[in-house]
Amino acid sequence: MKVTLISPPSPFLIDQKAFPPLGLLYVAGFLEHNGIEISVADLAGKETELENALEPYIDANLYGITSTSPQYPQALKILTILRRRNPKARIVIGGAYPSSLPDKCIKDGFDHVIAGEGEEAMLQLITNIDKKEICSVINASYIQDMDTIPLPARHLIDIQSFAYDIGDGRGTTLITSRGCPFTCSFCSKEVWQNGTRFHSTDYVISELEHVINNYDFKHFLFLDDTITIRRKRLLELCSRMERFNIKWRCYARTTTTREMLIAMKRAGCIEIGVGVESGSQKILDIVDKNETVEQNSAFVELCKEVGILANVFIMIGLPGETYETVEETRRWMESVRPHKFGFNIFMPYAGTPVYKNPGRYDIQIFDVPEERSWVKGRQGEYESFVATSELSRKEIERLFGELFTHYTELTSWTPGVGTRALVQT
Repeated sequence: MKVTLISPPSPFLIDQKAFPPLGLLYVAGFLEHNGIEISVADLAGKETELENALEPYIDANLYGITSTSPQYPQALKILTILRRRNPKARIVIGGAYPSSLPDKCIKDGFDHVIAGEGEEAMLQLITNIDKKEICSVINASYIQDMDTIPLPARHLIDIQSFAYDIGDGRGTTLITSRGCPFTCSFCSKEVWQNGTRFHSTDYVISELEHVINNYDFKHFLFLDDTITIRRKRLLELCSRMERFNIKWRCYARTTTTREMLIAMKRAGCIEIGVGVESGSQKILDIVDKNETVEQNSAFVELCKEVGILANVFIMIGLPGETYETVEETRRWMESVRPHKFGFNIFMPYAGTPVYKNPGRYDIQIFDVPEERSWVKGRQGEYESFVATSELSRKEIERLFGELFTHYTELTSWTPGVGTRALVQT
């Protein structure tokens, strides 16, 4: 069986070639390891030429499309083309959006939906097709021994065409764990397995060596939801990473300790992204963040002392948002003055507690066209699809624009992927 995995365009992004489709490459590597003939169609930036971009892959027996919510309109366009050009092929969709709304995807014309983790589920689907035992929605068991998962099949795409500025160099992505133990009410983690599963430090070091030696990257973005969950593991990993002389950034919680930060700094960490969400304790409590404003402030100060950039992520329009809570966040930013910030309007996603139970929260959710459902995209195109009892949609948009300008002036930083370094040939 010939299988093609497809990464749709993301026209809402500032730079579609910042991050390679790592999740899809994990599935590709897993299938390739199990003897499946596999190819990957990277359609980043190809939204105006989908027909031509799909031409080299038109003879596959099975197509697997990955999709987030804002990518879904592109996935539907791809589905239409494949149905016309290769009507006998089966077409499956997976990723965050299909995992939350599998029945909708089946109704829209996809043959199958992978709900949750993709590696075992795709192999199960291929096996069942051969046996003619086919289900519409496939939800396989999660792989518990993470070290049994082959490395992502980076060789199946032009990995050098993707790059993200990290410090003074071009960086690529890597993930050392899957899952998150926390229960923020705006997060759709309930469609995934609870808890966190980890690659061993041996596995991570081996992958770093592989990427450095084969693709010449020396800058990395670790995509773990929170890389600092296990103190002992983090300290061991940092100790073993020191010899690589790399630079990297990651995501963490503000409960990260000074000891961890010092070890991370020695290992090459130059920036940490952290979900502060709001400068109002009222909002943090409503969304079940289980952190305090004081913790968030102390973490930014600690990063400054250690010498790691703190990139704080905040939102406006969260459940319960009022003029007072917006003002509290503004005062927090002015007081703490983080090195960098990411600022977005809250986007409610299917599967999240807030989306499923808006009556329990002070929030009104309006219909969201999939193509407008991105959280982070091009500046000047943000739109609110939520309102609270005190703030209308238009007022949230007005405050967002006003505060974005203020925070940019405050930090001398404009959020975005930045200017890509030129690829050396």
